[in-house]
Amino acid sequence: MLITIEVISKVLDHLKPNDRLAVVTFNSQALVIQPITKLSELNIKQLKYDLSTIRADGGTNMSAGIDCSASSFETVSSMANDDYDNRILFLTDAQPNLGNLNENSFYSRIEKLAKERIYITFIGVGIDFNTQLISSITKQRGANYFSVHDSKKFLQLLDKDFDLILTPLVFNVEMKLQSDLFDVEHVYGSPECDETKQGECIKINTLFPSRIDDEQQTRGGIVLLKLKTKKLIEDTFSTAAYFSVTYEDRLGNKCEEKQSINIHMKNEINYENSGIRKAILLVNYVTLLKQWINHERECKYNERKIVLDLKEKNAEKLSPWERQSTELIVSEQYREQFKAFLAYFETEMELIQDKDLQQEVKLLTKLIDYEY
Repeated sequence: MLITIEVISKVLDHLKPNDRLAVVTFNSQALVIQPITKLSELNIKQLKYDLSTIRADGGTNMSAGIDCSASSFETVSSMANDDYDNRILFLTDAQPNLGNLNENSFYSRIEKLAKERIYITFIGVGIDFNTQLISSITKQRGANYFSVHDSKKFLQLLDKDFDLILTPLVFNVEMKLQSDLFDVEHVYGSPECDETKQGECIKINTLFPSRIDDEQQTRGGIVLLKLKTKKLIEDTFSTAAYFSVTYEDRLGNKCEEKQSINIHMKNEINYENSGIRKAILLVNYVTLLKQWINHERECKYNERKIVLDLKEKNAEKLSPWERQSTELIVSEQYREQFKAFLAYFETEMELIQDKDLQQEVKLLTKLIDYEY
């Protein structure tokens, strides 16, 4: 809790004199700590002290927190000003146990706020952050969410990346592939994409910017497409296809762009750049971990369960969104798979030359050596 207060205090340093700020806390009920006020009219030193006295207790009434935060905007006459965005920065573990717990109610509430140009950013705090609920209710214009597990990442997100996570670039982004020879078999990296829709590759309600490093490189998201041929292709080494992209700016103006591409047919693996190679490596990594989690839990419960829908101990005492940890199990079958995959992973990491991949190596090594 202390690091949370410290990071939130740093958020104040990013705001400009004409920005307005309100602070709301919630447990079993919501409480306004600071009514919405221009920063130039606030005693920042006193506000930071008031924030330092906040302590976590009681239950988790997310619906009350959202409603109370939204009501803060009712007194702001310039809310519809095109020069400003209105945003709720919501810190939570997303395990509500009080108030309205209905997923559709959360969804419709955030949808209504988005229509009023009040957007919401959820910051998931702790390893128990319930991404199932948050990923569902943030499929709205202007909404996004992040998960932080340690103080370093927390500080990075709300201090160094503050402007990036709160400033949308464009809305309702859709990308489609048009080709006479290929269909999209699977899309990695665009969870809102509907693969049943012919050619749909990307669907993003809101696109946010990514930071450029000192080498003018962007470390952001990537979308991978797995293609399949519609028919047998003989003696074809290059085929033409088209990508079309449509999106809206923050004022609702619609734009469209179209670009032709050539898909080279070769019987050898070719990576256009190291970013694509890394993305494929991480897709394989995540796929293996998901298979392991489902396998071990299926064996433990002797019935197939999705990862976030297991029978919990003391379930009668939990809300539908609360979760408990389960015992870590690494069977010999998957221990051997992890060993083989680690060798492949380290070879690829050396070729990609990305030291950040060491965190995946450490996790795989820990799973291989784990005894329970």
